[in-house]
Amino acid sequence: MRNLFHLSALFAVLTLFSCTGGAPSEPLCRISDELSARLDTLNIDNPSEATAAACLIKVDKKVLLIRHRLSNKLDFPGGGLANSESPACTAHRETWEETGFNVEVSQYLATTKNGLALFGCALDAGVETLPDAFDAPPWAKLEVKGLVKVDPFSIDEKSMRFADDLIPLRDGYTQIVINQH
Repeated sequence: MRNLFHLSALFAVLTLFSCTGGAPSEPLCRISDELSARLDTLNIDNPSEATAAACLIKVDKKVLLIRHRLSNKLDFPGGGLANSESPACTAHRETWEETGFNVEVSQYLATTKNGLALFGCALDAGVETLPDAFDAPPWAKLEVKGLVKVDPFSIDEKSMRFADDLIPLRDGYTQIVINQH
């Protein structure tokens, strides 16, 4: 009985100290075989071209965007390139950090004039069953107010965190739709 008590106490202490409010370990970068084969021919690894990367995730006839905490405006899940990280892996990492979804980066769409490499990313986590607005993961709440699914043609540039991202959003969505058919 005494050993059982010590073992229970040990588990309680381990549980207490192992539970943190931080993010779980990030998953490995997932890039489709098709995109991986084409990355050498795409001119997106030049740091002067791309300084950040993001995912465009099509969900039914909508796209998944984040609602930025400070501005309350919509934005792509994405962020700045880390040292020696490819733009595709940056899009994957930043999307996971801001949405909690382990996407597959499957298609290069464009690089915006602001240096954002935009990728089409596939998600098979059943997000289509979620409501149009839902909470971000707990570790993302410092930056992300929530996640939203929106029709890219029903919003205007005032809805976007960066007004110049509306046209790449719509063009990217159209490219994804065309490539799916």
